[in-house]
Amino acid sequence: MDQPGALQGQEYIETFEQLCTVTLQKPCFDGPYGRAWQGVMGRAYDTQMDRLYYAKECQWPDYTPTDALQYLAAERGLERTVIVGSGVAEDETLYRSRLREAWTIWLLSGSVQGHINEMYWCGITSAQVRRRADFPNPPPSPNAWIRLFSYQVWAQFDIFLRQPMEATPLIWGAFTWGDVTNTWGLNGVSSSQIAMLRRIVRNHKSAHDTCTYFWFIFGGGSVWGLWTWGSGTWGPGATVVAVVCGEDWWTRYGFA
Repeated sequence: MDQPGALQGQEYIETFEQLCTVTLQKPCFDGPYGRAWQGVMGRAYDTQMDRLYYAKECQWPDYTPTDALQYLAAERGLERTVIVGSGVAEDETLYRSRLREAWTIWLLSGSVQGHINEMYWCGITSAQVRRRADFPNPPPSPNAWIRLFSYQVWAQFDIFLRQPMEATPLIWGAFTWGDVTNTWGLNGVSSSQIAMLRRIVRNHKSAHDTCTYFWFIFGGGSVWGLWTWGSGTWGPGATVVAVVCGEDWWTRYGFA
């Protein structure tokens, strides 16, 4: 029995070039020049077919070339992160896995587990989400509007970021005033990394909710009352640095 796609007495046709030069060749053009011309036409079809299959494969995160991942990321709303505290890019294998699971990720967005997962993407493996109702008193922000917001708005939460993580606290005397590579109170955490954390949480939170603060907690002590605004704390058991998250417009108006 002949193979599918084969004509009687001919080999199996696998390419357009073979099809054009053998099967579709007219007798009047069945010479070296005619076959060469048909071969050129067939190879053009083969090239287009290869591109079609390649483009189809690029829809799948496991097969997408590295330089094309950004287009899948833009489509699925999942940026590639860096590890907070070191600035090292997220592992590509993990990033491809996130892109593959994009629908599940967005299903969890706005939930406690969703926000914990977001911190995990950034290298923070021990995060907690706390509602404002869990706090006896909000942090004493120097911004009067944020201070009033944290007291009066019920739909808000904070994220606790605990060790192990790459970030470390800046202890008095261990930094230079105005050091642009660090944010105030945190060692190795750049302003672009803080902007990334804000962007990810803002994009994935519920529409009615606001993440007011990130709490970077170093040590095992309690958070309550143990910190000084913007710089960390000397205190029993824990050093805590609070960073405002808020909404996009908070950043535009200089609140965060």
